Amino acid sequence: MALTRTVRDGEPLRALAEQLRAPLFDPGGVFSALSPEAQDQLHDEAKRLAAVFQRSSSTVEGRNGYLSLRHHQLRGLDLPRKRECFTAMHNFFLTRPDGTTAAERFFGPKPRSMFEAILESVELPPAPLSPPRRA
Repeated sequence: MALTRTVRDGEPLRALAEQLRAPLFDPGGVFSALSPEAQDQLHDEAKRLAAVFQRSSSTVEGRNGYLSLRHHQLRGLDLPRKRECFTAMHNFFLTRPDGTTAAERFFGPKPRSMFEAILESVELPPAPLSPPRRA
């Protein structure tokens, strides 16, 4: 079961963040020369990047937890190719009820079809010159 926290649990961290951020925008601070609009834009971009980092790290933690449970019986065996295949399937094929994949949620736009990408990168053998002979 996931550990949950109340909003009040984050207050000390928010206070520390504000204490560290305030001198940057105070007169004489690094960002004090920026216009208020530019400061707001910088703050919004920092929030967006923090959200991306949080999303990406939670995905990794969830994926690692899944791998830990799924492959517990395989401890000690090195199966990197199988693990990479499972990871690709998890990221590109498994969908949530809203129809999105992990790759879409992480990267934004829908990625190109993995099947098409594999077909483009694999060299298919030519057709035989004559039909096989029957004995």
